[in-house]
Amino acid sequence: MSNSTLLTATVLRLSNGRDLAFREYGDTNGTPVFAFHGTPGSRLQIAPPSSSPLPAGYRLIAADRPGYGHSTFDPNRRLTHWPNDVAAIADYLGLDRFGVLGISGGGPHALVCAHALAQRLLGVACVSGVGPLYHPAAMDGMMTMNRWLTRLSRRGQFLLRLLMRLQFGAAQRNPSRMLDVMSKQLPPADQAIVAEPEFRAMMADDLRNNSSTMALAAAQDFVLFASDWGFAIQDIRVPVHFFQGSEDRNVPAQHAALMAGMVPGAVLHRYAGEGHFLVVPRLREIMETTFGTA
Repeated sequence: MSNSTLLTATVLRLSNGRDLAFREYGDTNGTPVFAFHGTPGSRLQIAPPSSSPLPAGYRLIAADRPGYGHSTFDPNRRLTHWPNDVAAIADYLGLDRFGVLGISGGGPHALVCAHALAQRLLGVACVSGVGPLYHPAAMDGMMTMNRWLTRLSRRGQFLLRLLMRLQFGAAQRNPSRMLDVMSKQLPPADQAIVAEPEFRAMMADDLRNNSSTMALAAAQDFVLFASDWGFAIQDIRVPVHFFQGSEDRNVPAQHAALMAGMVPGAVLHRYAGEGHFLVVPRLREIMETTFGTA
């Protein structure tokens, strides 16, 4: 079986009536690791490309957060609700212990699991992860669009939702054009990754086939990141590995440095000259560093 083979795609109906979708890749008997997509994103964003396949011996579980993909939007969602969804999937799969890996907007979701599910975790990886957007230095070095979104997120959801609807409506109609516009704002390392046919096709597929509530979910993510997270990062008591490229313009490098300085026992892995999408060439290293050689 290929290391990136799709195992299953499942939609759970939760007790509160919401649907929660997830997709699995890799080895059924491998070390289970939940992978949390970015903002915007979905389970489709997590599929390991052939250029950076999932290392042997891992079982990757990629869930759609509420409002993305096939998961129901929850207008009352808080960041602290996410561990309950992760636990529901783990219980359904019969997993007592597992790792978590959050990419970009999935980073805060990995950290809230580190806080709430510590006894069940094998390890925690935060890759190019968004830090608290309410911090005064959060926007330093950030590309223009994300600076605007961050400013709006600090003021509430009305204008942010409007902008997101316009942006993602255009992206769903013509994802290739949206990727071209985005790429112009990225550092050379990220431009090279976005230009790779397989990665570009995955990103286009994710934009084109995401849910009708993607804009609402993305606006909600930004507001959650810019508000009180509902838990203290300093209270995390499991080791967290932060992986960060120095040239990241989506989530500037100081986000990882700030959070790593707050989490007891955290390890910060810096990559000079690399950008936001360092997970693509570094997937094996990230998995083995955080969760061990399977």
